[in-house]
Amino acid sequence: MTDASAPLPATPRVVWIGYTTQYRQGGPEFARAAATLRDDKRRELAVLRPGVDVVCERVDSKLQFVQAMERVRASGRSLLELHLICHSGMYGPMFRTTGMPEQFSPWEWRNLSIPFAPDGEAFFHACRTARWFAPFFARTFNVPASGFHWYTAVSSDPKRFRWVVPRRRGGGRVFVVGCKGRKSHGLVASAIKYAGLARLEELKRFVPAAPDGDPTYDGVAQLYAEVFDDIGVREIEWRWLTRHLDAAPPARRVLDVGCGNGALLRKLGGRIALGAGVDASSAMVDIAARRAAQDGHANLSFQAVTTPTLPFPDASFDVVVSLLSFRYLDWDPIMNEIRRVLAPGGRLLVVDMVTAPVRARELPLLATSRLRTLLASRKYPEFHASLRRLVADPRWHTMLRYNPIRAEHELVWYLESRFPGRRVEKLDVGLHARVLAFDSGPLQPGTVGPQTYP
Repeated sequence: MTDASAPLPATPRVVWIGYTTQYRQGGPEFARAAATLRDDKRRELAVLRPGVDVVCERVDSKLQFVQAMERVRASGRSLLELHLICHSGMYGPMFRTTGMPEQFSPWEWRNLSIPFAPDGEAFFHACRTARWFAPFFARTFNVPASGFHWYTAVSSDPKRFRWVVPRRRGGGRVFVVGCKGRKSHGLVASAIKYAGLARLEELKRFVPAAPDGDPTYDGVAQLYAEVFDDIGVREIEWRWLTRHLDAAPPARRVLDVGCGNGALLRKLGGRIALGAGVDASSAMVDIAARRAAQDGHANLSFQAVTTPTLPFPDASFDVVVSLLSFRYLDWDPIMNEIRRVLAPGGRLLVVDMVTAPVRARELPLLATSRLRTLLASRKYPEFHASLRRLVADPRWHTMLRYNPIRAEHELVWYLESRFPGRRVEKLDVGLHARVLAFDSGPLQPGTVGPQTYP
C-alpha cells in the first residue's frame, strides 16, 4: 500500500496498460483498445508530463500480471496509472480462459505488492468493476480506482456504441465502453445499443475509504441464527446434501467451510463421527459452538479463520461441505486447502446461490418455485417471519454490498474446470437468482491445477 501523505519521490513513473486476449471473445479487440489507449496516453503525456513512459503488455494469467508488476518495481519505476482491459467477474478481472478461469481472490489481492506512486491511480476497463471491485481495490491499495457499473463492449466510437469492423491494414481506433445491453436490461436495451442510441457510461471513480458500516456477518449474526435455527427449512438444499452425503464413506468426518451458526453440522450431528466448522465471522462461530454444546453434540467443534487456510492435518475429513457460503471464499487458495484435508476418496459438496435472469425455458421452473415458496411460508411461518426481519435490517444490506453474490457462469466455469467431468446441478430458479449444487465425486490427494499463481 502507499501513503498518500508522503512527499512525491523522484523515481521515474510509468503508465502501465495491460490487456487479456484469451478469457472470452474479444481478445483481438482488447489488444486494439489497449493500443489505442497507449497512443492516446503518449500524446497526452508528451504535453502534460514529458518523460513519463507508457508500457502496454498482454497479461493472460495471474502470474503474468504479478511478473509485470515485478518488472515495474525492478526497473526502479512506480505506477502513475494502472489500466487493465479485460473481462471481469464480480470479484475482479478474469484471466486465462473460461475452460480454466483464473481470478485473484480478495486475500490474494491484499497480499500482492503493486508499486503505485503516491499519486498513482487504477482504471479497470471491464464490466461490473464499479460494483464491488474498484472500491475494494481503492481501499486495499490506498489509490483511487475506477470501473464500469454495467457490462462493457468494444466500440469504434468513444462517445456512442459503434460496431468494430474486422481489422484492416493499418488497424483502427477501438475503445472499451460501458453501456446497458441485453445482459443487464434485456432485448430492448440491446436493440438500442446496436442502433447506436445507447447512452454510454462514464468510468466511476472511487477514492480510498473505509467500509461504511460492518461489512461482515458479525452485525447480523443473531438475526441470521434465528432464521436458520433448523437448516431443514431449506428443503431442496437439505435433501440434495443428505442424498450426496449418503454416497460418502460410512465413517463420515465432515468439515463445513463457511459454517455460519452451525445449523448444518447440528442437523448432521447424530449421523456423523465428527464435524468441524470454520467461518470468518467470530460472532457466528460463538453462536455455533454455544448451540452445539446446548444440544449435547460433543463430536462438533467450531473455530474462526480469517485467512484461506484450514487448521487441520492432511486427510482429516471424508467430506467437505460449503452451504450457501462458497461465493464468499477465496476460491483458488481455499480449494488447495480443501484438497489437502480431504482423505483419499473424499468429496467436496457445494450448494450456493448465484445471480442469473430467468430464461424463457425456465418459466415453468420459476412457477414451481413460487408455489413452493408460498407453501413453505405456511409450513414454516416462523422461518419466513425471521427471514423478513433479517432482509429488512440495514446491516444485512451493508453486508451484501461488501460481499456480493457471484454470477452463475463464474461458479459453473470455476468448479467444472477444477473437477473435469463433473457438472453443476440446478436446484431452484428465481427471477434474478438460482441455487446450484456440485458434487466433486471421490477425490484423490492432490492440489488443484494447473494454476499459474501462486
